[in-house]
Amino acid sequence: MHCRSLEEQKKRWFFRENEKASGNPQNTMGAEELRLLDNAEFALELNCTSLYEEYLCQPLQAFLASYWQKNYLTHSYFAGRIPDRFYIGNQFCHLLFPERKLLFEIIEKAAAEQVEITLVFSYIREYMLDYITELLDEINRWCEEKRQSVEIVVNDWGMASLVKKSRRNLIPSLGILLNKRRKDPRIPFKKGEQKWFERNSLNAGFYRNFLEREYGIQRFEWESCGYEQQIPPGKNSLHIPFYQTNTSQYCPLGAVCETGERGRQKLAKKCPGYCTEYALLYPEHLHMIGRYNSLFGIDMRILKEEEILKNYIQNGVDRVVIRAW
Repeated sequence: MHCRSLEEQKKRWFFRENEKASGNPQNTMGAEELRLLDNAEFALELNCTSLYEEYLCQPLQAFLASYWQKNYLTHSYFAGRIPDRFYIGNQFCHLLFPERKLLFEIIEKAAAEQVEITLVFSYIREYMLDYITELLDEINRWCEEKRQSVEIVVNDWGMASLVKKSRRNLIPSLGILLNKRRKDPRIPFKKGEQKWFERNSLNAGFYRNFLEREYGIQRFEWESCGYEQQIPPGKNSLHIPFYQTNTSQYCPLGAVCETGERGRQKLAKKCPGYCTEYALLYPEHLHMIGRYNSLFGIDMRILKEEEILKNYIQNGVDRVVIRAW
C-alpha cells in the first residue's frame, strides 16, 4: 500500500483517533510521561528552509504549537515541553544549511529566547571550503562578542579539522555520517541474531580517546533505528523518530524532478528546493521515506513505548533530539 502524499504518510504514522484537537497537550499524558525527559536535555531539529523561515516569523510558543500540529504529535510526551536547544542545519544535504544572513537572524532570535543552539553541517565539498572557513570565523567572532560557545556537528574529517583550528568557542560533535552503523527498515523482517548490530566503533575506548585528543570531540550524535544500541560513556544525543539509511551527494530527488529518472543524478551546486514540495514515498510496510538527498526509516516504537526512550536515558543518552518535517 502506498500513501498519496507526505501529509497522508505523516498522518498515518503519527495521528491518533482519540487525540485532543485543542488544549494543553499535557492533559493527555500521565505523570510518568511528563517526567520522562527530566534527566535529559530536549532539542528540536530545524533542518530545512521552511522551518528556518517559520521559526523566524513566529513567537516561540506559536512556532512550537504549529510544529507539533503539522507533525500530528500534539499528543506526544514531548509537546508539553519547551526545547532547551535547537539544531540548526542539515546533516545530510550540503545545500540546506541556512545562508549567512538567515543563520545569524536565527541565532540572535534563539539567544533572545534563551534557547541553546547547535549548528549542523553536512559533508563539505571542495568548492565550499573558503565559504565555510569564513563562516566559521564569523560564528567564532559572534561567540566572542556574546561570551558563549556554540556546538558544531561535523560530518567529515576536513570539517572536524576546520572547527579545531584556533576556534576555541566552537565545540565539535561527531555527526551521523561519521557515526556509522547498519540501519535498514527491513532488518526486523530478517530472522537470526541481531545482537552484533548493537555496537559500533564508538564502543571502543581507544577510538573515543583518539577523537577527543585529535579533534576535541566528546559528544556523539545517534539515531534510534529500530533495534537496541549500546550507548558508550560520554555525551550522547539521540535523534528520533527518523533515522538516515542512505545519503547521496548526487541528489536522487533532484534527478527524478529534473529528468524523471532516479539514476540520472549529478552534483547539485544550486537547487530550486525540490524537497520543499516533493518527497519519495515507499510501500507503507517499509516505514521509510525519501527526503532531501537521503532515505530515512522511522522507528515507530520509540514514540509509542516510553520504556524504550527511558532505557536510553538511563544508559547514557543525555540529550533527545526530535527530527520531523
